[in-house]
Amino acid sequence: MRITVREIASQAGVSPATVSLVLNNKKGVSEQTRQRVQKVLDRHNYKPSPIRRRQNHFRLVIIKYRTHGMAVEENQGFVASIIDQIEQECRRLNFHLIMRNCDAQHADACIADIQQDPPDGIILVGTEMPKEDYWVLDRMQVPLVVLDNSMQYEKWDSVVMDNEGILRTAVLHLHQLGHREIGYFKSNRQINNLDERYAGYLQAMNELGLPVPAPTELATTLNGAYRDMKKLIEAGQYKPHGAVVADNDSIAIGAAKAIQEAGYNIPRDMSIIGVDDIPYSAITTPALSTVRISRSTLGTLAVDMIQKRVLNPDWPTMQVKIAGSLIPRASTRSPSAGKEP
Repeated sequence: MRITVREIASQAGVSPATVSLVLNNKKGVSEQTRQRVQKVLDRHNYKPSPIRRRQNHFRLVIIKYRTHGMAVEENQGFVASIIDQIEQECRRLNFHLIMRNCDAQHADACIADIQQDPPDGIILVGTEMPKEDYWVLDRMQVPLVVLDNSMQYEKWDSVVMDNEGILRTAVLHLHQLGHREIGYFKSNRQINNLDERYAGYLQAMNELGLPVPAPTELATTLNGAYRDMKKLIEAGQYKPHGAVVADNDSIAIGAAKAIQEAGYNIPRDMSIIGVDDIPYSAITTPALSTVRISRSTLGTLAVDMIQKRVLNPDWPTMQVKIAGSLIPRASTRSPSAGKEP
Protein backbone atom coordinates (compact mmCIF):
# COMPACT_ATOMS: atom_id res chain seq x y z
CA MET A 1 0.00 0.00 0.00
CA ARG A 2 1.33 3.44 -0.95
CA ILE A 3 2.46 5.51 2.04
CA THR A 4 0.66 8.82 2.51
CA VAL A 5 2.07 12.29 3.04
CA ARG A 6 0.55 12.27 6.51
CA GLU A 7 2.38 9.06 7.42
CA ILE A 8 5.63 10.50 6.11
CA ALA A 9 5.08 13.62 8.18
CA SER A 10 4.46 11.50 11.28
CA GLN A 11 7.63 9.50 10.79
CA ALA A 12 9.70 12.63 10.18
CA GLY A 13 8.12 14.50 13.10
CA VAL A 14 6.83 17.38 10.97
CA SER A 15 3.53 18.62 9.57
CA PRO A 16 2.10 17.46 6.22
CA ALA A 17 2.61 21.01 4.96
CA THR A 18 6.34 20.73 5.65
CA VAL A 19 6.49 17.49 3.65
CA SER A 20 4.69 19.27 0.81
CA LEU A 21 7.26 22.08 0.85
CA VAL A 22 10.10 19.56 0.64
CA LEU A 23 8.43 17.64 -2.20
CA ASN A 24 7.97 20.85 -4.17
CA ASN A 25 11.41 22.24 -3.25
CA LYS A 26 9.91 25.39 -1.77
CA LYS A 27 11.30 27.78 0.82
CA GLY A 28 10.19 27.85 4.45
CA VAL A 29 11.95 24.70 5.72
CA SER A 30 15.33 24.60 7.47
CA GLU A 31 18.04 22.49 5.86
CA GLN A 32 18.11 20.13 8.83
CA THR A 33 14.36 19.55 8.62
CA ARG A 34 14.53 19.16 4.84
CA GLN A 35 17.17 16.43 5.16
CA ARG A 36 15.16 14.60 7.83
CA VAL A 37 12.07 14.56 5.64
CA GLN A 38 14.07 13.54 2.57
CA LYS A 39 15.49 10.52 4.40
CA VAL A 40 11.95 9.27 5.10
CA LEU A 41 10.96 9.91 1.48
CA ASP A 42 13.99 8.00 0.21
CA ARG A 43 13.41 5.12 2.60
CA HIS A 44 9.94 4.59 1.17
CA ASN A 45 10.93 5.52 -2.40
CA TYR A 46 8.08 8.04 -2.33
CA LYS A 47 7.31 10.01 -5.47
CA PRO A 48 4.43 12.52 -5.68
CA SER A 49 1.77 11.76 -8.26
CA PRO A 50 2.26 13.62 -11.56
CA ILE A 51 -1.10 15.36 -11.18
CA ARG A 52 -0.31 16.77 -7.74
CA ARG A 53 3.21 17.76 -8.84
CA ARG A 54 1.85 19.87 -11.69
CA GLN A 55 -0.42 21.85 -9.40
CA ASN A 56 0.80 25.39 -8.94
CA HIS A 57 -1.91 26.68 -6.63
CA PHE A 58 -3.17 26.01 -3.14
CA ARG A 59 -6.08 23.77 -2.30
CA LEU A 60 -7.90 25.34 0.65
CA VAL A 61 -10.88 24.38 2.77
CA ILE A 62 -13.01 26.97 4.56
CA ILE A 63 -14.99 25.56 7.48
CA LYS A 64 -17.97 27.28 9.09
CA TYR A 65 -17.96 25.98 12.66
CA ARG A 66 -21.41 26.18 14.26
CA THR A 67 -22.61 25.58 17.79
CA HIS A 68 -25.99 27.36 17.60
CA GLY A 69 -25.92 29.28 14.31
CA MET A 70 -27.00 32.58 15.88
CA ALA A 71 -23.78 34.42 14.98
CA VAL A 72 -22.69 32.52 11.88
CA GLU A 73 -26.01 32.29 10.05
CA GLU A 74 -28.31 34.95 11.53
CA ASN A 75 -26.24 38.11 11.88
CA GLN A 76 -27.74 39.55 8.70
CA GLY A 77 -25.04 38.37 6.32
CA PHE A 78 -21.99 39.55 8.29
CA VAL A 79 -20.10 36.23 8.09
CA ALA A 80 -21.44 35.50 4.60
CA SER A 81 -19.91 38.71 3.27
CA ILE A 82 -16.51 37.75 4.73
CA ILE A 83 -16.73 34.37 3.01
CA ASP A 84 -17.67 36.10 -0.25
CA GLN A 85 -14.43 38.09 -0.01
CA ILE A 86 -12.43 34.92 0.68
CA GLU A 87 -13.91 33.32 -2.45
CA GLN A 88 -13.10 36.41 -4.51
CA GLU A 89 -9.52 36.49 -3.25
CA CYS A 90 -9.04 32.77 -3.93
CA ARG A 91 -10.26 33.24 -7.50
CA ARG A 92 -7.80 36.09 -7.97
CA LEU A 93 -4.91 33.93 -6.73
CA ASN A 94 -6.07 30.79 -8.57
CA PHE A 95 -6.55 28.93 -5.29
CA HIS A 96 -8.97 26.01 -5.23
CA LEU A 97 -11.48 26.57 -2.42
CA ILE A 98 -13.81 24.00 -0.86
CA MET A 99 -16.63 25.02 1.50
CA ARG A 100 -17.56 22.88 4.50
CA ASN A 101 -20.00 23.22 7.40
CA CYS A 102 -19.04 21.66 10.71
CA ASP A 103 -21.57 21.38 13.54
CA ALA A 104 -20.04 21.03 17.00
CA GLN A 105 -21.82 17.73 17.66
CA HIS A 106 -20.44 16.23 14.42
CA ALA A 107 -16.89 17.62 14.63
CA ASP A 108 -15.23 14.17 14.70
CA ALA A 109 -16.90 13.13 11.46
CA CYS A 110 -15.99 16.44 9.81
CA ILE A 111 -12.33 16.05 10.79
CA ALA A 112 -12.17 12.44 9.61
CA ASP A 113 -13.67 13.39 6.26
CA ILE A 114 -11.18 16.21 5.69
CA GLN A 115 -8.23 14.01 6.67
CA GLN A 116 -9.03 11.51 3.92
CA ASP A 117 -7.66 14.04 1.44
CA PRO A 118 -5.90 16.78 3.46
CA PRO A 119 -5.89 20.24 1.86
CA ASP A 120 -2.88 22.55 1.83
CA GLY A 121 -4.57 24.75 4.41
CA ILE A 122 -7.77 25.47 6.32
CA ILE A 123 -9.54 28.72 7.16
CA LEU A 124 -11.92 28.01 10.03
CA VAL A 125 -14.68 30.51 10.81
CA GLY A 126 -14.51 30.36 14.60
CA THR A 127 -17.16 32.95 15.48
CA GLU A 128 -19.11 30.42 17.55
CA MET A 129 -16.22 28.22 18.69
CA PRO A 130 -15.91 28.19 22.51
CA LYS A 131 -12.63 27.47 24.26
CA GLU A 132 -13.72 23.96 25.20
CA ASP A 133 -13.90 23.08 21.48
CA TYR A 134 -10.33 24.12 20.67
CA TRP A 135 -9.38 20.42 20.59
CA VAL A 136 -10.90 20.42 17.10
CA LEU A 137 -8.09 22.69 15.89
CA ASP A 138 -5.39 20.32 17.13
CA ARG A 139 -6.99 17.47 15.24
CA MET A 140 -6.90 19.26 11.88
CA GLN A 141 -3.14 18.62 11.47
CA VAL A 142 -2.72 20.99 8.51
CA PRO A 143 -1.84 24.70 8.34
CA LEU A 144 -4.77 26.55 9.88
CA VAL A 145 -6.02 30.12 10.29
CA VAL A 146 -8.93 30.89 12.60
CA LEU A 147 -11.18 33.70 11.36
CA ASP A 148 -13.40 35.85 13.60
CA ASN A 149 -12.07 34.49 16.90
CA SER A 150 -9.03 36.10 18.52
CA MET A 151 -7.44 32.88 19.86
CA GLN A 152 -5.94 35.05 22.60
CA TYR A 153 -3.02 33.30 24.33
CA GLU A 154 -3.39 30.34 21.94
CA LYS A 155 -0.99 28.88 19.37
CA TRP A 156 -3.14 29.23 16.25
CA ASP A 157 -2.98 32.00 13.66
CA SER A 158 -6.04 34.24 13.68
CA VAL A 159 -7.64 37.22 11.97
CA VAL A 160 -10.27 39.10 13.96
CA MET A 161 -11.64 42.58 14.58
CA ASP A 162 -10.25 44.54 17.54
CA ASN A 163 -13.34 43.99 19.66
CA GLU A 164 -12.17 45.84 22.76
CA GLY A 165 -10.96 48.83 20.75
CA ILE A 166 -14.19 48.90 18.74
CA LEU A 167 -16.30 49.16 21.90
CA ARG A 168 -14.01 51.87 23.22
CA THR A 169 -14.79 53.83 20.04
CA ALA A 170 -18.53 53.38 20.63
CA VAL A 171 -18.40 54.45 24.28
CA LEU A 172 -16.22 57.47 23.50
CA HIS A 173 -18.68 58.60 20.82
CA LEU A 174 -21.52 58.65 23.35
CA HIS A 175 -19.32 60.29 25.98
CA GLN A 176 -18.24 63.03 23.57
CA LEU A 177 -21.90 63.74 22.81
CA GLY A 178 -22.36 64.42 26.53
CA HIS A 179 -23.83 61.13 27.78
CA ARG A 180 -22.82 60.00 31.27
CA GLU A 181 -25.37 57.21 31.68
CA ILE A 182 -24.29 54.55 29.20
CA GLY A 183 -25.83 51.11 29.46
CA TYR A 184 -25.15 47.89 27.58
CA PHE A 185 -27.31 45.47 25.59
CA LYS A 186 -25.51 42.13 25.86
CA SER A 187 -26.08 38.85 24.03
CA ASN A 188 -27.52 36.07 26.15
CA ARG A 189 -25.29 33.64 24.20
CA GLN A 190 -21.62 33.08 24.99
CA ILE A 191 -19.66 34.25 21.93
CA ASN A 192 -15.97 35.12 22.26
CA ASN A 193 -16.16 38.27 20.12
CA LEU A 194 -19.08 39.63 22.13
CA ASP A 195 -17.42 38.82 25.44
CA GLU A 196 -14.39 40.81 24.29
CA ARG A 197 -16.65 43.70 23.28
CA TYR A 198 -18.21 43.80 26.73
CA ALA A 199 -14.71 43.77 28.26
CA GLY A 200 -13.87 46.78 26.08
CA TYR A 201 -17.02 48.55 27.26
CA LEU A 202 -16.11 47.93 30.92
CA GLN A 203 -12.58 49.18 30.40
CA ALA A 204 -13.73 52.36 28.66
CA MET A 205 -16.36 53.08 31.30
CA ASN A 206 -13.84 52.62 34.10
CA GLU A 207 -11.30 54.86 32.37
CA LEU A 208 -13.95 57.59 32.03
CA GLY A 209 -15.00 57.18 35.66
CA LEU A 210 -18.60 56.42 34.73
CA PRO A 211 -20.97 54.18 36.70
CA VAL A 212 -21.39 50.72 35.16
CA PRO A 213 -24.96 49.38 35.30
CA ALA A 214 -25.73 45.68 34.96
CA PRO A 215 -26.04 44.72 31.27
CA THR A 216 -29.44 44.04 29.75
CA GLU A 217 -29.27 40.56 28.24
CA LEU A 218 -31.09 39.99 24.95
CA ALA A 219 -31.17 37.36 22.22
CA THR A 220 -28.42 37.74 19.63
CA THR A 221 -30.71 37.96 16.60
CA LEU A 222 -32.77 40.89 15.37
CA ASN A 223 -36.13 39.21 16.00
CA GLY A 224 -35.00 37.67 19.26
CA ALA A 225 -33.77 40.99 20.65
CA TYR A 226 -37.07 42.60 19.64
CA ARG A 227 -39.11 39.96 21.48
CA ASP A 228 -36.92 40.08 24.61
CA MET A 229 -36.95 43.88 24.85
CA LYS A 230 -40.71 43.99 24.29
CA LYS A 231 -41.21 41.60 27.24
CA LEU A 232 -38.87 43.60 29.49
CA ILE A 233 -40.66 46.89 28.79
CA GLU A 234 -44.13 45.37 29.23
CA ALA A 235 -43.05 43.83 32.55
CA GLY A 236 -41.65 47.17 33.74
CA GLN A 237 -38.15 45.71 33.98
CA TYR A 238 -36.58 48.16 31.54
CA LYS A 239 -37.19 51.87 30.97
CA PRO A 240 -35.23 53.45 28.08
CA HIS A 241 -33.03 56.37 29.17
CA GLY A 242 -29.58 57.86 28.62
CA ALA A 243 -27.58 55.96 26.05
CA VAL A 244 -26.80 52.34 25.25
CA VAL A 245 -24.12 50.37 23.43
CA ALA A 246 -25.22 47.05 21.92
CA ASP A 247 -23.08 43.98 21.30
CA ASN A 248 -23.96 44.15 17.61
CA ASP A 249 -26.30 45.87 15.17
CA SER A 250 -28.85 43.04 15.15
CA ILE A 251 -29.40 43.41 18.90
CA ALA A 252 -29.49 47.21 18.61
CA ILE A 253 -32.03 47.26 15.78
CA GLY A 254 -34.30 44.64 17.34
CA ALA A 255 -34.29 46.35 20.73
CA ALA A 256 -34.81 49.79 19.18
CA LYS A 257 -37.91 48.57 17.32
CA ALA A 258 -39.50 47.36 20.56
CA ILE A 259 -38.53 50.57 22.37
CA GLN A 260 -40.15 52.76 19.72
CA GLU A 261 -43.28 50.62 19.61
CA ALA A 262 -43.61 51.24 23.36
CA GLY A 263 -43.89 54.98 22.66
CA TYR A 264 -40.30 56.09 23.25
CA ASN A 265 -38.33 58.16 20.78
CA ILE A 266 -34.80 57.37 19.61
CA PRO A 267 -32.63 59.38 20.03
CA ARG A 268 -34.69 61.88 22.08
CA ASP A 269 -35.39 59.49 24.95
CA MET A 270 -32.37 57.25 24.44
CA SER A 271 -29.36 57.16 22.13
CA ILE A 272 -28.22 53.76 20.85
CA ILE A 273 -25.14 52.58 18.95
CA GLY A 274 -24.31 49.14 17.57
CA VAL A 275 -21.35 47.34 16.03
CA ASP A 276 -20.78 45.74 12.57
CA ASP A 277 -22.61 48.13 10.17
CA ILE A 278 -24.84 45.46 8.68
CA PRO A 279 -26.95 46.65 5.69
CA TYR A 280 -30.08 47.20 7.82
CA SER A 281 -28.21 49.75 9.94
CA ALA A 282 -28.38 52.48 7.31
CA ILE A 283 -32.04 51.99 6.37
CA THR A 284 -33.71 51.41 9.75
CA THR A 285 -35.58 54.33 11.35
CA PRO A 286 -33.75 56.14 12.74
CA ALA A 287 -30.59 55.10 10.92
CA LEU A 288 -28.34 53.32 13.41
CA SER A 289 -25.03 54.77 14.56
CA THR A 290 -22.49 51.95 14.53
CA VAL A 291 -18.84 50.97 14.31
CA ARG A 292 -18.10 49.56 10.88
CA ILE A 293 -15.96 46.44 10.54
CA SER A 294 -14.40 45.85 7.13
CA ARG A 295 -15.49 42.36 6.07
CA SER A 296 -13.42 42.62 2.88
CA THR A 297 -10.29 43.26 4.95
CA LEU A 298 -11.00 40.27 7.21
CA GLY A 299 -11.48 37.96 4.23
CA THR A 300 -8.42 39.20 2.33
CA LEU A 301 -6.17 38.92 5.38
CA ALA A 302 -7.38 35.39 6.13
CA VAL A 303 -6.34 34.19 2.66
CA ASP A 304 -3.03 36.05 2.86
CA MET A 305 -2.27 34.55 6.26
CA ILE A 306 -3.04 30.94 5.31
CA GLN A 307 -0.82 31.31 2.25
CA LYS A 308 2.01 32.58 4.44
CA ARG A 309 1.49 29.77 6.95
CA VAL A 310 1.61 27.06 4.26
CA LEU A 311 4.82 28.50 2.83
CA ASN A 312 6.39 29.20 6.22
CA PRO A 313 5.27 26.47 8.65
CA ASP A 314 7.98 27.28 11.18
CA TRP A 315 7.09 30.95 11.60
CA PRO A 316 5.82 32.05 15.03
CA THR A 317 2.08 32.39 15.62
CA MET A 318 0.49 35.34 13.81
CA GLN A 319 -2.58 37.03 15.30
CA VAL A 320 -3.98 40.06 13.48
CA LYS A 321 -6.65 42.47 14.72
CA ILE A 322 -8.28 45.16 12.59
CA ALA A 323 -9.78 48.36 13.93
CA GLY A 324 -13.32 49.61 13.33
CA SER A 325 -14.56 52.94 11.93
CA LEU A 326 -17.19 55.08 13.64
CA ILE A 327 -20.31 55.67 11.52
CA PRO A 328 -22.44 58.28 13.34
CA ARG A 329 -26.08 58.35 12.25
CA ALA A 330 -29.43 59.52 13.57
CA SER A 331 -29.79 57.11 16.52
CA THR A 332 -27.33 59.06 18.69
CA ARG A 333 -27.33 62.69 19.73
CA SER A 334 -26.44 64.94 22.62
CA PRO A 335 -28.73 64.57 25.66
CA SER A 336 -28.84 68.39 25.87
CA ALA A 337 -30.31 68.77 22.38
CA GLY A 338 -33.72 70.39 22.27
CA LYS A 339 -36.84 68.27 22.50
CA GLU A 340 -38.34 67.27 19.18
CA PRO A 341 -41.95 68.28 18.64
